[in-house]
Formats: sequence, structure tokens, C-alpha cells
Amino acid sequence: MAKIRDIRNNIDQIDDQLLKLINRRGELAIKIGQEKSRENSSKHFHVPHREHSIIERITQNSNGPFPDESLKSVFREIFSATLALEKPLRIGFLGPETTFSHQAAIKQFGHSSKFVASPNIESIFRQVEKDECDYGVVPVENSIEGVINLTLDCFVDSPLLICDEIKSAISLYLLSKAKDQKKIKTIYSHPQPLGQCRQWLNLNLPNALQIPTSSTASAAETVAKKSTCAAIAGILAAETYNLSILAENIQDRAENHTRFLVIGKDAAKKVKQNKTSIMFSIRDEAGSLLKVLQLFARNKINLTKIQSRPLRDRPWEYLFYVDLEGHIQDSAVKNSVETLKKMSLFLRLLGSYPKEGLKR
Repeated sequence: MAKIRDIRNNIDQIDDQLLKLINRRGELAIKIGQEKSRENSSKHFHVPHREHSIIERITQNSNGPFPDESLKSVFREIFSATLALEKPLRIGFLGPETTFSHQAAIKQFGHSSKFVASPNIESIFRQVEKDECDYGVVPVENSIEGVINLTLDCFVDSPLLICDEIKSAISLYLLSKAKDQKKIKTIYSHPQPLGQCRQWLNLNLPNALQIPTSSTASAAETVAKKSTCAAIAGILAAETYNLSILAENIQDRAENHTRFLVIGKDAAKKVKQNKTSIMFSIRDEAGSLLKVLQLFARNKINLTKIQSRPLRDRPWEYLFYVDLEGHIQDSAVKNSVETLKKMSLFLRLLGSYPKEGLKR
């Protein structure tokens, strides 16, 4: 016991040192904020590329027992608390609370930020455009169900840029006030989770009525008042609405991930690994899309996604959304985009931003 006591005393001493260093870090950050205010009071204090650089340095230099994701989470909270000393960031997300969008926003910006729930994706764009929020977090694609088209469509009329991306593992649970799965007659959830669990539902609850909702959180809130209904949502919703877990990890594929975009008004600066997103339209003629693909191939640029969407009020004409590796400041990317602009009827750069790996 004496040895354990000595180790705990060492830990207490380290905690005291950490406290002093964190407070000192906060004092220095306040000084930086004061200098920024004197230089340009219109800019907020958040510097995303600086945060990415710090996290890159920390994870590369770490040789201890903590995994990279744990270190990232700790430093995200330090960043969040430090910004809150000046003014908390306002982050719009697809609400209500406990949705996967909410969880992704917390993971990216930390608990000290102010989170603003929106009823739909369009509202998140409007809030950021009107400076009611500093950033918005919107879902853009899922590894099972594919692209969230509404998010892509919002970029057509919005001047906002993509500032960052978040990739999160999604685990889905069947939640209910009932204790017996056999009593479930109705299932509520957002259309995306319903689609992600299609095979499981057909096998285990083939006769249950499926009712789509605006979010997983609203589904959980609804079934909290009903005895023969269940919701498909995350585990946080079970804790928040006091629901029983009837089945866990019911998504049809174990590797179920959703990618979210961080949208804002400021362009992201270049970091070590970057992605660029563009949207464009081209003439409806044979070989036009092939020429675009050949352009990127000649410049050795890897396209990570290409998606078409119909143009509004112009039947059978399409916009193309493309994600590619690299930053618009890279000469190969810059030259390719400039050449594509000459070939296109319309082209818009949606943003260059840090490339994110899968988060589990």
C-alpha cells in the first residue's frame, strides 16, 4: 500500500504542475487575443490551422501510453476552454441535442463551445451566413447510405466555404421504454439510420411500422412517451431520455461511418494533408466528363469522390461535386482547377481544408 500511496502522491504533483501550465497557457492565449483585437477587431480568435498543427506535433512527438485519439480529445478541450476565455465559439448543428451531428460538433470544438441546435440543414447554413453562428457542422455522406444530397444542394446558393471535415464511427441502438423487443410495433428514426439498419430490421422486426423523423434525438424523445415503440439512435440518446437498450450495433455493416463538414466564412489555411472540394457544370456532350477526369489524371491528382446532382429548373442537366487530394495553393491543384474553369459552364471552389482520418 505504501508503494501505491507514493505513486498517487507523484500523480498529485503532476496534476498540480499540469494545472499551473494550463493556466499559464490560458494567460498567454488571452494576450494573443488582446493583440489580435488591437490589429483587427472584426476577426474572431479561432485559428483552425494552428490547432491542426499543434495536434500534429503532439501526436508525432508522443511516445507514451495514450493513443492519438485520446490526445486529440484532450487538446480539443483545452483549445475550446481557452477560446471560451475570450468568447465561446457558436456552433450550429442538426438538432436537437444528442444527435450524431451534435456529438461530432462536440468532438471537433470541445464542450466549452456554445452549441446551437437547428431543425434542418438549411437553417445551419443560414445561421452561419447571418453570423448567428461562427461555424456549422453538417452531415455530407455515410459509408452505408451514401451522400446526403440536401447538404450538397445547399452549397449551390450559399457563399459559405468548407473549413474542415469530421469522420465519425456510428453505432446504432434499438431504444425503447419497453423491455421486450417482441412488443415493438413502431420504429422511429431519421431516414439515414433506418436505411443503415434495413437488413437488421427486415430480419428482426419485419412487421414493425417505420416512421421517419427529423433526427435520431427527436425519435428518442418521441418513444420516451410510448410503450410499444422504439427508436434507432446512439447510446447518448438512451442515457438522455432514460430508454432501455433492446439491441446494440444493429447497423448492417460494422464499419459504419459518417462524414461531416465544418462550414464557415473563412478559408482554411494549408496544413500537412489537405483536401479540396469543388462543384462545376459542363456542356452536355460526348466525352465532356472524360476530359475532366483526364485533366486530373495528367496532373496526378487523386479524386476521392465525384457526385452528380440535377440542376434546378434545367431538366437533365447536372452539377458535379468533386473531392480531391491537395490544397488549392498546390500548383498542380491550382492549375487543374483554373483549366477546368475554362472548360466549364460554371465552377465554384467550395474550399481547401485539412484531410481527416477515420475517428473511432
